[in-house]
Amino acid sequence: MQLEGKRIVVTGGGRGIGATAAEAMRERGAEVITLDIAGDVDHICDVTDVDRVDAVFDEIGPITGLLNNAGALVPRRDLEDIPLDEFDRVMAVNVKGTFLCCRAAVRHMGEQGSIVNIASQTAFNGSPGFSHYTASKGAVISMTRSLATELGRRGIRVNCVAPGFAYTPGSESLGTYDASRIPLGRVLEADDLAGTFCWLFSDDSAFVSGQTTLVNGGLFPY
Repeated sequence: MQLEGKRIVVTGGGRGIGATAAEAMRERGAEVITLDIAGDVDHICDVTDVDRVDAVFDEIGPITGLLNNAGALVPRRDLEDIPLDEFDRVMAVNVKGTFLCCRAAVRHMGEQGSIVNIASQTAFNGSPGFSHYTASKGAVISMTRSLATELGRRGIRVNCVAPGFAYTPGSESLGTYDASRIPLGRVLEADDLAGTFCWLFSDDSAFVSGQTTLVNGGLFPY
């Protein structure tokens, strides 16, 4: 899966899954532009700020791909204990941010673009204490399907990856995970996602669109 000639934007590219994905795509020949709210990235960008998102994508110019990786992950809380400002923040980053970046990106894509959105396994099987997070990721899956049908006529593919639990800087507040639950016997690592991302941005997946791929070691087949 070579990515020579591809120019791909990665949101949330300053650490964790986004940084690992960016490195893997560069190793395969892509030019990768990273965005994050802080850190050593190409552009500082809050994906919930429409003016900043539009300005950054205008500055970046023509692209062939977008990895919508920026996301808000919060501690588990019972339904009645979820503050409304936390609910709004999760929706703003995970749903609005994905929408704004998709909209800005397609203005700078040609006829063979590829968008990959990040959802979560929890959107399929649910997770106690995560009602707002799982709802936001379910919305990302539905958005992916809708955009695939809308943008396909322009040659732009839109797919979604739904990972299982992974140890990342954002998941530290969730504690440890029982790896014995996973059929493959270990917890997902950021490197495990890189090949799936690279495939979805490569010409090898040229007829794949509107799909959500679970990467979870077989824990929740779908």
